[in-house]
Amino acid sequence: MTDRPVLLGVGDVILDAPQPERFFDHARDLLRGADITIGNMEVPHTAHPCWSNMESHSAPPAKLENLSGFPDAGFDVVTIGGNHVFDQGPYGILEPIEYFKEQGIAVCGSGRNYEEARRPAVVERKGIRFAFLHYNLTGPRECYATPMKAGAAYIRVATAYCNDRAEPGGSPTAIYTVADPRGKKNMADDIRNAKSLADHVIVYFHSGSAGKPLLNQYELDLTHYAVDLGAQMVLCAHTHALSSIEIYRGKPIYYGLGNFVTVTGGMDPDAPNAKQRHTDFYEWPGIQPWWDFDVFKMIRPGNVPWYPFAEYSRSTIIAKAEFDREGIVSAGFIPCWIDDGARPTPVSRDGKGADVVAYLQNWESNAGFRLDFTWNEAGTEVVFDLSRDTESVYFDP
Repeated sequence: MTDRPVLLGVGDVILDAPQPERFFDHARDLLRGADITIGNMEVPHTAHPCWSNMESHSAPPAKLENLSGFPDAGFDVVTIGGNHVFDQGPYGILEPIEYFKEQGIAVCGSGRNYEEARRPAVVERKGIRFAFLHYNLTGPRECYATPMKAGAAYIRVATAYCNDRAEPGGSPTAIYTVADPRGKKNMADDIRNAKSLADHVIVYFHSGSAGKPLLNQYELDLTHYAVDLGAQMVLCAHTHALSSIEIYRGKPIYYGLGNFVTVTGGMDPDAPNAKQRHTDFYEWPGIQPWWDFDVFKMIRPGNVPWYPFAEYSRSTIIAKAEFDREGIVSAGFIPCWIDDGARPTPVSRDGKGADVVAYLQNWESNAGFRLDFTWNEAGTEVVFDLSRDTESVYFDP
């Protein structure tokens, strides 16, 4: 056991299935063994549901008691602030916050109002204090906190579609995404405040495009900006599949941690949201480009119970980092495979781990990154060289 605090981070967690603790069976000891374990609560858990998001993929409520999976698995920090956070109204935010508070689990990313949503979660381990911030970069507008409404801390992102061909109305040849400067200013203020409360700041974004192999312009902009402001590490969820990893200014950026425990019947034909899922209030082919990524098809892989995602999304990771008082000293990840029981399972280089790393390397190539994936001697973890920033074909770090 090292005297330096070790942090483990996972991506999306959905506990919309009976006996949720069982899905952590293969990862529980590992998660509990870390000094800090952080993950993202993806869907609202509430005893008082109220459909509050008109989007077709609005999530049905999960049972409030299912949140027991988080303390059972050893989570210390939970982010609440993704695109589904307000799907069931304010109680889908306030009841989980109260539950986690009772369990001694820190929460960031949402609150009763905008001020609370921006407040960092502060955790101390081995004499070092960590502050965690979480921001929604994906929308929808309904989930945003305001001075008088519960919701998520957010940074609005604007999208512009460009078609350079002689085909008005055709598919875009480029997509540009730009972060609202007011949101960036708010994040800068929040990070400065967090640095006054803790030794190290970790930023967790809800960002990216589900299943999309390329990074959006705003993802590079805001993750780099967070590091420039002093974040020691950046974690991201929302893609429901692994995305790229980058070392920027000696700090790791995990652009998409993928699914972890994501069990739900919300995509079943008889689910409570089935009628809404097949009604797209925004659909208009003349103005809305559409990309049919496999992860959106929600095809159950084989006979995996409660797991309605595409086969490739079963590759996932646990981000790992070690800190001293000066900052981050090592980083990497533990490869995992979501088994036929929908349980994320650590896998080694001699087994499925090699497939997970190969999948990530292909993702890196698609994103234009060149990052070395080096196994530790035991073949159980991939470690990064933080002294070398990731090479990219798109920009000069």
